[in-house]
Amino acid sequence: MKSIQRTAQKRFNKTLLTRSVLIASLAPMSTLASGIFLQEAVIANAGTVGAGDGVYTQSAAAQWRNPATMSHMGERQTTINVSVFDLEMKYKPQGVGSDFPEASGKASTTSPTLGFFHAHQINENIHLGLAAGVAGGSALDYGNRWAGTLLLNDIDLAVAQINPSIAYKLDDQWSFGAGIQMSWASLEQTMGAGNVSVEESSDWAFGYNFGVMYRHSDNLDFGLSYRSKVEHGFDTDITSNGQKLSTVAADIDVPALIDFSMRYGVNTDLNLLATVQFHRWSDWDQTVFNVGGLPNPVSIQRDWDDVWHFAFGTDYRLNDDWRLKAGISYETSPQDDPTMQWVDLPVGEQWRYSVGASTGWNGYTFDMFYEYADLGSTDIKIGQVMQGKFEGRIHFVGMNVTF
Repeated sequence: MKSIQRTAQKRFNKTLLTRSVLIASLAPMSTLASGIFLQEAVIANAGTVGAGDGVYTQSAAAQWRNPATMSHMGERQTTINVSVFDLEMKYKPQGVGSDFPEASGKASTTSPTLGFFHAHQINENIHLGLAAGVAGGSALDYGNRWAGTLLLNDIDLAVAQINPSIAYKLDDQWSFGAGIQMSWASLEQTMGAGNVSVEESSDWAFGYNFGVMYRHSDNLDFGLSYRSKVEHGFDTDITSNGQKLSTVAADIDVPALIDFSMRYGVNTDLNLLATVQFHRWSDWDQTVFNVGGLPNPVSIQRDWDDVWHFAFGTDYRLNDDWRLKAGISYETSPQDDPTMQWVDLPVGEQWRYSVGASTGWNGYTFDMFYEYADLGSTDIKIGQVMQGKFEGRIHFVGMNVTF
């Protein structure tokens, strides 16, 4: 009997590997891009992949990136972001198991995202803002026959963030802003041919953000902002065929983010936009779990590196009715060691490409976009269980309405 329990407990510890990575992705899903983080729900200038968002003042969504931008949004401004994304991940075994087609895996999901943003002027110097981003929900199902079925069959996740903020305009050039991050995350998954489940768990976590914007002239803006680390704590049950087998508790840190954005107006028709971000993923060196029935915590080494994100975009006025936009972004990989990758969130370099167009009608601005995210090709090796390669991509289609 003890032998059976030890075998079961080892399997449970393996499931914690997948759980830890996905939980860590929940809180920043709408704000970061490293890993599979769906930032598109809160991008202010989606047609440019968010390049220059830290100084963009034509959308209330810019307050998410930099609350100081509200100082240049007039008496009031409201933006609603609506989009749909199509995510696909493919796994192809290499070496041992590559001769068995059923060892390959494929999972996909199509889901909406939504964001709401409002900025309101209190007096000549102060703006108040409210930002809410909902990633809607995502579901990936690899089935129970692929090579990674002991680690993951399917997963359902959801995330929502609320960010109230305040901005102070010192003069025509300098403005400052700060806000509070309120993040809610939920996760549920199964593995082991569907027999083992990590029951649904949710959590609220809190952090802060602040930023500064400098308007050198009508043609040149600079913005610098910071979002603090947020820590989620999860406590849930592990079940098998509906029977509770164990409990697990863990604190997951979401890293800090620094953003530098700028806009340069070449002329009255053309704006060049750029953003450089630093994601402090090196803080995520390990994850510690307290598992019911075990005398000591279970520690899992992550050893992720910090991530650099670079985005460049253009915003061109075609005529009195239309503006055309385009952008490209690149992110470095937080982990290049195949033995440190995990099945639920294989991470590598990422490229994003976006085009968009905006027009105005009766006091409303409609900003439409399409974006393609190339999640790259990632080698993975988990002992004798898995050795292969993951490839992933995301299509986004959406529209932002500002009034």
